[in-house]
Amino acid sequence: GFGAQSLVKDYFTGFVMLIENQIRVGDVVEVAGKVGAVEELTLRYVRLRDYEGAVHYVPNGAILTVTNRSRLFAFAVMDIGVAYKEDIERVSQVMKETATAFRSEPDWADKILDDLEIAGVDQWADSAVVIKCRLKTMAQEQWAVRRAFLGRLKTAFDRAGIEIPYPHRTVYTLPAQENADAEKS
Repeated sequence: GFGAQSLVKDYFTGFVMLIENQIRVGDVVEVAGKVGAVEELTLRYVRLRDYEGAVHYVPNGAILTVTNRSRLFAFAVMDIGVAYKEDIERVSQVMKETATAFRSEPDWADKILDDLEIAGVDQWADSAVVIKCRLKTMAQEQWAVRRAFLGRLKTAFDRAGIEIPYPHRTVYTLPAQENADAEKS
């Protein structure tokens, strides 16, 4: 019946994934809406552990698409918001200089595979001009590289006087008499 069909589908999908070497234990993957490190791969299911430590058992039959973030290289993709008043060319120059210095650090040199790529202005957000960029990294290093680069970039922006905006809210208070009149209305 239906249970047997589901089991056959799980085994068939698991067999194909194993034969095609789509994922391996230790890979960071996204399957069936779950992202995590593969801890176990069987003909019936994939066991993932997510960033928070939760374990997910995903039946192979539920897997329609596999996104493997562990093959050869990855990209640390960043959206950098700067104030509208900033000169985009100057901001880009500071970003490039920071990335070059970061890439030359011994702890990071073998994890970053190429120079910073700046795609350019990606959007005009409510409080910032957003510049999209990325660093090519070794597989599974993109998250650590991203965090470390953003920390260095914040320091570089501070030194260069480049403003990283945040949403502002202006609150107006009425004088006591106007406030009382407003409450009566």
